[in-house]
Amino acid sequence: MSRYPLIGAFLVSIVTPSAYSANLRLKVEGLSGELEKNARVQLSNISTDEVSPDGRFRARVEKAIRQGLRPLGYYDPTVTFTYQENTPPARPVLTAKVTLGEPVRVVKVNVDLEGGAKTDKDYATLIKKNMPKEKAILNHGEYENFKSSLTNLAVKKGYFDAIMKKSELGVAKALHESIWDFDFDSGQRYRFGSVTFHGSQIRQTYLDNLIPFQQGEYYTSEQLAEFNRRLADTGWFNSAVVVPDFKIGRESQDKLLPLNASLVPRSANYVELGGGYATDVGPRVQAKWKKPWLNSRGHSLSTSLNLSAREQLIDASYKMPLKVNPLEEYFQLQTGYKRKDINDTISDTATLNLSRNWDRFTGWQYSVNLRWSLSHFTQANITNTTMLLYPGASLSRIRQRGGTMPYWGDSQRYSIDISDTTWHSNVDFFVLQAHHVWVRTYRENHRFVVRADLGWIETNEFDKVPPDLRFFAGGDRSIRGYKYQKISPTDNKGKLVGASKLAVGSLEYQYNIYGNWWSALFVDSGEAVDDIRKSDFKTGAGIGVRWASPVGPIKFDLATPIGDPDSHNIEFYIGLGAEL
Repeated sequence: MSRYPLIGAFLVSIVTPSAYSANLRLKVEGLSGELEKNARVQLSNISTDEVSPDGRFRARVEKAIRQGLRPLGYYDPTVTFTYQENTPPARPVLTAKVTLGEPVRVVKVNVDLEGGAKTDKDYATLIKKNMPKEKAILNHGEYENFKSSLTNLAVKKGYFDAIMKKSELGVAKALHESIWDFDFDSGQRYRFGSVTFHGSQIRQTYLDNLIPFQQGEYYTSEQLAEFNRRLADTGWFNSAVVVPDFKIGRESQDKLLPLNASLVPRSANYVELGGGYATDVGPRVQAKWKKPWLNSRGHSLSTSLNLSAREQLIDASYKMPLKVNPLEEYFQLQTGYKRKDINDTISDTATLNLSRNWDRFTGWQYSVNLRWSLSHFTQANITNTTMLLYPGASLSRIRQRGGTMPYWGDSQRYSIDISDTTWHSNVDFFVLQAHHVWVRTYRENHRFVVRADLGWIETNEFDKVPPDLRFFAGGDRSIRGYKYQKISPTDNKGKLVGASKLAVGSLEYQYNIYGNWWSALFVDSGEAVDDIRKSDFKTGAGIGVRWASPVGPIKFDLATPIGDPDSHNIEFYIGLGAEL
């Protein structure tokens, strides 16, 4: 059975100054799909000066149709014409009825490989995969793709001296048969040679350990691309471009291909700004300053400042890459100070954290850390000063596609922290936390954002646990419609004390209104409690607008509690920053 069913017809209106054939309609019957498309392309090349119902014009139409059908294997179609002269204002119609006839089929494909490709398993796989099916209808495009695949694989695998000695598409029209004949000499495969770095401010030993291959390994374009990516991901350079030196490589008897890495150091400083607004906490400002490299070992320093009327936080982070694997393994020293005065919480906390980190190529990040903190706080009229020394571990990953407002992505983070008086910490506890955001887009215009947060503290001295480790819910990125951190257990005077358990979820639907503007509908629900058997889940819902601005997504939200007789407020939120 033909892959192109003979159904359908199409009309071509050709306009000419000639009064005799003005607005002549050409109707072609018997074609559909790619056959119709190819015929249309060829017919569009006919000049309006040629339009006429006479034999010469018909021959031109027949030739165009044949030229359109030949690349799809139909070398011997029959075209019959009928002309219908209509009474004005109806236009005359010239009908070309196409009978395709028997198609040309591929009966044999000869591929003669020479050089390294002869024993290369990837070439054997390529030929097997792209070989046309037995007696498949000839398709010139498939022939060209087969031919290109041989040379494309050569470029990917380092056969840079490859030559296509012969490539013939033979057609026996009388037999309706086609034979493909290739003679491809790949030559010798090249290997990675030495790497020379130019313009770098970072020590050679650190850069050498970014190379994802060993000298003498066979060349692949994937490995070269990976090397470029690794250099860019360090954050040390404004630009990093690695290119092979083919001139020297072709002169090498061992086919060793030297690489030149041209590097431009990144600017010494850069600043990021962010902000937001919520009716419960007012405006908030975020600023981050970073020095991407401080010395030849690639150490970096970053500081951040987060300010609002209720919370103030300043912290600094010093990152020390390890020479053995500077991109994926490093130590990090962090320190900070946070002041908080919100609801029934007043606290001042100083922190120091030392962590060992592994960033894997899979996207997962592993970390083990040792934290110290000193907190002086008042929570619901109970004042304490707590010193903590506690180790912990975390596992996280962020994946995304589509820029600052991704159409696909997810963010996961899981952590555990343990404190014990054995090592002179003031409180025994362990804390488990999990955070997950999931983004998917369907049919371009429908975007879904799902969020979940879980937390658990186990301790016998909850009053000594600092507020920053307790759980509160409510507000932006929690349960919208409720005031910031207003959901938690209370004491006998109605003051918030924080919770040892947290469960919050959110479902948001966004629709692309126009360009970079999206509307949003959302519902958030959850609870912060001490006993999950006595939980009373709070729910908030609302509407919003999202703008995918050049500096990142900006959101505007209105939300209110649902089904809560004690809360009827409408809360307003403005936010700038990524969702993941």
